[in-house]
Amino acid sequence: MLAVLTGLLLTIMAYCLASWLFARSGYFPLLNPVLVATTLIIVILRFLNIEYSSYLLGAHYLSLLLGPATVGLAVPIAMHSRTIKKKLRPILLALVVSSLVAVCTSVGLAWLMGADRNILIGLSVKAATMPIALELARSLDGAIPLTAAFVFFTGILGATIGPFIFKWLGIQQDDVRGLAMGVTSHVIGTATEFKHSQEAGSYASLGMSLNGIFTAIVIPVLYFLFF
Repeated sequence: MLAVLTGLLLTIMAYCLASWLFARSGYFPLLNPVLVATTLIIVILRFLNIEYSSYLLGAHYLSLLLGPATVGLAVPIAMHSRTIKKKLRPILLALVVSSLVAVCTSVGLAWLMGADRNILIGLSVKAATMPIALELARSLDGAIPLTAAFVFFTGILGATIGPFIFKWLGIQQDDVRGLAMGVTSHVIGTATEFKHSQEAGSYASLGMSLNGIFTAIVIPVLYFLFF
């Protein structure tokens, strides 16, 4: 029971502190709450010599909420459904092109470098949100921990450097930046876009959802064609 409470309370407290730091910094991208909270938890576990398996006894209860939270993102999509419908054709085109390019470039480069099958599977689903990616990896007999790591770092990387890229390229349109972040950085990038604006977060939710569906359909087909 103590181990359960330790993992649960540690995760909640670390995230609350990370969120406070993020707000105090003016939402500076490199202080993303997920990144900061994860770093804090790793440091504390190492310092107190707590086994990850013991920590997970409590922390996994929070991960069970990831699925319902992802489904809950349908609410902002519905709120902006009228404007989304008007742009549905370019949205779908951008989704297909960006998803295929992301998969082909990462998997192709890894294959040319001699990566094994588990790495290729993990890279192929890295842009999908965690529940979908893990289920795909499980159905394809991939390495679950490796896939989870790829998905996590993909989301963190997009959420931290994405805003800098948008600023550098002068991209301020909510629909463009939101869709791009949702497709490439799933739920972590989507949460970041809600800090920018409600509309950007809605398009990020849409991009994440559509990319998850597209990935779940296409990746198994590509897998059975090429493996």
